[in-house]
Amino acid sequence: MKVDEFIGNCFDGLKCLKFLKEGPEPYKTALGMYSKDGEEYVDFLTPFVCTGAVENYLCDLEAKMISTLKEILDNAKETADEWEVSKPRHLWLEDYNA
Repeated sequence: MKVDEFIGNCFDGLKCLKFLKEGPEPYKTALGMYSKDGEEYVDFLTPFVCTGAVENYLCDLEAKMISTLKEILDNAKETADEWEVSKPRHLWLEDYNA
């Protein structure tokens, strides 16, 4: 996807998307996103298909990013109640994105 090389300019903290590399190029199904520094990767809860006008799917992508990070945060909050019971805090931290 041509926009992918510029996507880091559209969203702070985002370097690029990871695409499912099946079928003809350009690939349009995003599986997740990489952080600006490239050290962190976040899987989307469901694949995101980039279709239609760029300005439309970038808005949809933003909503996908928000919902994915919200779900991760909700899961982290739920499991935080069990610190030191089921898992030590320093190990719990490794389960979630910064």
